[in-house]
Amino acid sequence: MLRSAQVAAAAFAHRGDDLVIDELLLTPDLLPAWLDALSGLDVLLVCVTCPLPVAERRERDRRNPRGLARGHYDLVHDHGTTYDMVVDSTTGTPAELARAVLRASR
Repeated sequence: MLRSAQVAAAAFAHRGDDLVIDELLLTPDLLPAWLDALSGLDVLLVCVTCPLPVAERRERDRRNPRGLARGHYDLVHDHGTTYDMVVDSTTGTPAELARAVLRASR
């Protein structure tokens, strides 16, 4: 199913649609697979982060199973690729952060 999503996203992008792909990179193969699917396109790789205590509070607020935030915290960014941009989700509203990403993509 993930491969189908990658192919579909690439098809939309190649036809001129702007996309935001929100992926939790839990395994080392996910980022290379996305980058391969999106090859030939202008891709802005954005790291969205926050301090671990904030992630754990959000986890509790969402009533997610405890420990996921801590278990995933380092893993999702440990793929050996440099981000084009990093945003900390505690430094602004979602709209403000989205505008910063849009400015960086121009």
